[in-house]
Amino acid sequence: MSTLHLIRQSAFASNDFAQCLSVLDHRDSVVLMDDGCYNLKHSLMDSLIKRVGSVNINIIASHAQARAIEIITAVNTIEISDVVELTFTHNKVITWQ
Repeated sequence: MSTLHLIRQSAFASNDFAQCLSVLDHRDSVVLMDDGCYNLKHSLMDSLIKRVGSVNINIIASHAQARAIEIITAVNTIEISDVVELTFTHNKVITWQ
């Protein structure tokens, strides 16, 4: 069963990102949005990037741009409208906020 994880908080401010990483399955997808975009600069991001072969990592481009976050190549840029499609292609959705 695949899960879509919507990460809305920064790991610099809460432990939601760490908790998400602890339950990720190889079929899951992650979307960094809102202040969750700051996680690209957090040390926990390295452990997520190591799973790139199995975990789909996405970031909402306009949210990263609004926070002046440079997007790295291991992450797919998407639009907020793409999140709707992702909700239909996964069995469940968890919002970490």
